[in-house]
Amino acid sequence: MPEHVNTTPLGTLDYSNSKADDRQTMVKLENVSMVFNMANEQLNSLKEYAIALARRELNFKEFRALNDISFEVKKGDVFGILGTNGSGKSTLLKIIAGVLEPTEGKCTVNGTIAPLIELGAGFDMELTARENIFLNGSLLGYSKKFIESNFDDIVEFSEIEQFLDMPMKNYSSGMVARIAFAIATVIVPDILIVDEVLSVGDFMFQKKCEDRIKSLINEHNVTVLIVSHSNDQIERLCNKAIWIEKSRTRLMGDAADVCRIYGGLGGRQGTPESEQRVFQALKDIRAESVKPLSVTGSDPCETSVQLAITAWGQESKLDAVVVISGATHINALLASGIAGAYNAPILSVKPDGLPLAVEHYLLRTTPKTILYIDCGESALRALEQMKHLPWNPEIIDLSGPGHVFAYSLSILDFGIKNHLWGREMAFVEHDDLLESLAFASYATRTRCPIICMRKAYENIGVASIIETLEKHNPEKIFTLNRPFGKMMDIRFETIAAEWVSLAEAESKFARCMSITRYIQECSSSLDALCLASLSSSQVAHLFGIGAFANKTNGLILMEDSTDLDSTASCLDFIADKRGQIKNLLLVGSDNAFSSLDELLFAGELR
Repeated sequence: MPEHVNTTPLGTLDYSNSKADDRQTMVKLENVSMVFNMANEQLNSLKEYAIALARRELNFKEFRALNDISFEVKKGDVFGILGTNGSGKSTLLKIIAGVLEPTEGKCTVNGTIAPLIELGAGFDMELTARENIFLNGSLLGYSKKFIESNFDDIVEFSEIEQFLDMPMKNYSSGMVARIAFAIATVIVPDILIVDEVLSVGDFMFQKKCEDRIKSLINEHNVTVLIVSHSNDQIERLCNKAIWIEKSRTRLMGDAADVCRIYGGLGGRQGTPESEQRVFQALKDIRAESVKPLSVTGSDPCETSVQLAITAWGQESKLDAVVVISGATHINALLASGIAGAYNAPILSVKPDGLPLAVEHYLLRTTPKTILYIDCGESALRALEQMKHLPWNPEIIDLSGPGHVFAYSLSILDFGIKNHLWGREMAFVEHDDLLESLAFASYATRTRCPIICMRKAYENIGVASIIETLEKHNPEKIFTLNRPFGKMMDIRFETIAAEWVSLAEAESKFARCMSITRYIQECSSSLDALCLASLSSSQVAHLFGIGAFANKTNGLILMEDSTDLDSTASCLDFIADKRGQIKNLLLVGSDNAFSSLDELLFAGELR
């Protein structure tokens, strides 16, 4: 993955209306830069500093916290400032508040300012809240008479009536922030500066703070500048926004547009070309775009049920289902070919028994046969529960010990005896689970058995591998890892098979993409595209995705949401298949994809 975050300007989006804006300018920054000097070496005491200074050995390097920032805020604007940590947002607010003087450029402010920056600064924690209200108010320039006349409002808003005479050192940080917010907003300023303070306290108090800011905006036409890490908050409160990254302006414009693009690009890495590709896709999003279908669940077992319902229905009677223990991805991989042979969905269960979602689905569909796969026998309670289902389905118990290679062979033998397999075979490395899940739709469709081994496959012995190949006698053999040691160099005199290595690329995403492209090239048609996340937190939610993709005549496309190169490649893939894909499905947990992701990828199908 590229190690840089781009900082080149992306431009301005609908920043001003076509009509002249004759409102008063409240804040204007013109080419503002802020430079700090940082010592090149660590000095641990004033004495060391003095010695280094006397010897002229004290060297500094420049750190640009802000670099050539320009914008204008009109009266009544609610101006949002976005950016990752360390981008210069707080430094910018301190310059506007007059706390810092810019190194270069000019900052002009018209009107009184109420700065909500570093709430609680100036409190004496040994004093009571009552005493600190007067102390902090005087530091903000309020008279004693003004504080006395507004004292009850401050106390009521901060909800500290019972603790007024308690030393503030006994307060929680949230309680301290409440008092500071109440004091700072008791007046009606011309300009309100808010730096991450809307994240203080509990949810209800955050709403209370936000409501007070809204009242200042709506009732008094106060100009507000807000720094927040919350895209939703900026979009909800602001009409304009700026995105700053690594001290530079990246984008300015309508708050909704800037928030959308920041949400898709902010803090993510990738080449400039990939960033421009994603940026253009984000710009082209339209609210009326048709959203893709999300197939999700609150836990992996529920997701597997949702996949089954979407592809097979929830009332249709089924001939078979494959139930796996969700304790390991190995079960999902080995279930793929069997699910294809039986045209069955894959349902995931927990070690403590049948989840309600799975049980209800089985009761509705009453499958005639249930095949149970459990490497390591970790969920046998679920197996016992299924043996007592009221319609007495045939239970085929394929559970076994936890040695993955030996267990793979037992599944292979079951398929051979029952004539389940096609003419292909795949070897996967235990740790390459996402690559294997990307391959799962192909394994399901072709009824391809999968043999799983750990990296030190030599411990198994070449003889065992040869015996396995001779037993199945495949025409084509896949390896889904960067090749198993010497396996590709071995010459099998008795095995006349084509060897195909599908995952030799360096990155996990590139390996998954190469698998997806191979499967697509082997497919005569494509109806659905199943988009899934490469995040390790999503793996268990994808255990049924192979059978699902096969049933919907779909492909599995894996995206790394932290890598713009990955996102750009997925967008290109979808755009290239625009005429073929009838359905785009996002698969994973409830929070695997955001509403922005839905619109971004669906936009490529227009």
